[in-house]
Amino acid sequence: MTLSKEQFRERAYAELLDKANIAVDGIRVSDEVAKATGAGVTVKEGGHLQRGGPVVPFSFRTPTGLDVGIRPSPAADYELRHNGRENSFYVTRDGEVVYDKVTFEPRPKYYDYLTSDGRPMKEIVSIVTNGCAAVWYSNECAFKERGEDCLFCGINYRPGDAFLKTPEQIAESVKAAYDEGVGWRVDFTGGVIPERREIEYYSDAIEAIQDTLGRSDLIAAACVAGPRELSNLDRLREAGFSIITMNIEVWDENFFKTICPGKARMVGRENWIKALEYAAELYGAGHVRCNFVTGIEPKFRTLEGVEYLSSVGVVANPNIFHPAPGTPLEGTRCPTAEWNLDLQERVCDIQRRAGLKFEDIINVHPVTTGLFHDFWRIKEELLPGFAPATA
Repeated sequence: MTLSKEQFRERAYAELLDKANIAVDGIRVSDEVAKATGAGVTVKEGGHLQRGGPVVPFSFRTPTGLDVGIRPSPAADYELRHNGRENSFYVTRDGEVVYDKVTFEPRPKYYDYLTSDGRPMKEIVSIVTNGCAAVWYSNECAFKERGEDCLFCGINYRPGDAFLKTPEQIAESVKAAYDEGVGWRVDFTGGVIPERREIEYYSDAIEAIQDTLGRSDLIAAACVAGPRELSNLDRLREAGFSIITMNIEVWDENFFKTICPGKARMVGRENWIKALEYAAELYGAGHVRCNFVTGIEPKFRTLEGVEYLSSVGVVANPNIFHPAPGTPLEGTRCPTAEWNLDLQERVCDIQRRAGLKFEDIINVHPVTTGLFHDFWRIKEELLPGFAPATA
């Protein structure tokens, strides 16, 4: 049966509520079902954030086209299930079907390859969504070394466990992703290393990628701490980066001091905001991103930040707060799905009023497992089900 636009919109919003619940509380995946999906063999498995338990898919796609990240939780109301007769998968909540059929992304072939120095390429570069070749380049953090890391951050490496991927490893792995056609942009993220060394590392890494690919016209994003020397943003642009991410995490000044003590002391809130403003002028609207960890500070404070940043062309990206084990905020309750849905819809509405486009959102943050991406795609009628039926 073909649904009208209104019927499809209603179904998409219903699926989005379930997606929000899964984003907040996770989803059960038994060992048997995890194995049946083919995760790690034919289906793309979860990346660096997955620790322990069975290998599960990175995400699944719902009937209306929403992308849902899989965060296993043995106590969740939602469960991924397998129909053995049809070899298909579906999702239930308390035994009731909520998604009658879900699909998974195929596993990139290069995940089985090694770099020239013997490292598995999937550990160097992972594919998320929309061709994003993601590089978690290091777990080192200059703030943590001073005992001032962000209170929610789960990096928490121990002495001797810090890693730094080499430009050569990254370039080889990116080329493999590009050659296979599963990657067409590069996004760097990681801990915070001292400012000058961070800029030099990024410059070396993108130069290695450019040399290996034989091209300089890359879509490439660098995640950095707000620099005190704004000229460092010029240096990153000159090196070849087209997108900059600087994550302030919370907007309220006092929450910023408490939740992000290193960022507050070593950079300062005013300097961080100045860096975002400068980057938006330098790189252009829709080429600068700022993440918020939502649910730590009052909702209206986060929305104040989204409102201001949107007005200067910075894309605010709301990430749902999940207290990581071993952090000072471990055991803190994430706000409800309804709370998060309300905030994320309002983020979308603020951005649309400010004149941002969905192309800007995808440009700076191509990972469509986020909730506010879906509000954009529903409101702008960008999901496949909105397209008129063809004869």
